[in-house]
Amino acid sequence: MIIAVSDVHLAEKKDDPQVEKDDAQFLEFLKYISDNQLKDGGDLVLLGDIVDLWRRDFVKAMMQSEKVIEKLMEMKSANNKINIHYLAGNHDYHILNLGSILEKFPFTVSKELRLADAGKKFFFMHGYQLEVLANPYYKSMSAYEAFSEGLCMAGDDTGDAADKLWASYQISKAALDGLKRLPSDIKGALDSMFNPPKDRLANVHSEIDRIAMSSARSLYLGMDSDETLVFGHTHEPFPIEKGAINTGSWRKSPCPDYTYLEINRGIAKSQRF
Repeated sequence: MIIAVSDVHLAEKKDDPQVEKDDAQFLEFLKYISDNQLKDGGDLVLLGDIVDLWRRDFVKAMMQSEKVIEKLMEMKSANNKINIHYLAGNHDYHILNLGSILEKFPFTVSKELRLADAGKKFFFMHGYQLEVLANPYYKSMSAYEAFSEGLCMAGDDTGDAADKLWASYQISKAALDGLKRLPSDIKGALDSMFNPPKDRLANVHSEIDRIAMSSARSLYLGMDSDETLVFGHTHEPFPIEKGAINTGSWRKSPCPDYTYLEINRGIAKSQRF
């Protein structure tokens, strides 16, 4: 059994009753799958943007999410039956670096993951990678990831984080080293990264889905042709189609529901909690 969930955005906003409700529901969800789908073991895939670290003090954000983290630790230690995999999203990209610098980090952290269930093969990634491929300004993964890391480290009191990050990177140029073709409106390209998903992805959402379902994904994502792609990021779920499936989000706009993916005996189904 494999359970995958994406875009929970824990601790997304301070003092927001709806965010607090969503976070509490995610804790109940973890309790539910521990007692049901994963009671005999299996894999839980945290498919990125689980804790929202953009423009936040990442330590404070983690502390605000401590009940969820405690539950995940409890699930992991329950006779080692549940394997917990944490894939970095753009909003929690720093978790990738935490996993590499802390000797006893509790979860396996990566950008992508391969798992099999009942002989069926699945390839997991958050999905920001597809946004980069669909972006009309540039196609530089290194630049996008550098800015994602920067926003995770920006803290709570940076004001206009986009402007501050652009000013610093304009000096170092480090994040632009991977660009082969500079967009004419560089500031506009960078601003496009910082808008909420419903605004940022409005013009590229259909292109992201088209890229995900294209058989050419084997080349640009490094997948095997017989693997099913599982991703999130856009917040909008869609059932398995042409070898790809989107897990949706934890009631984050424009998704109105708490959605997740269940893979049982090789069959993938979108579920609501």
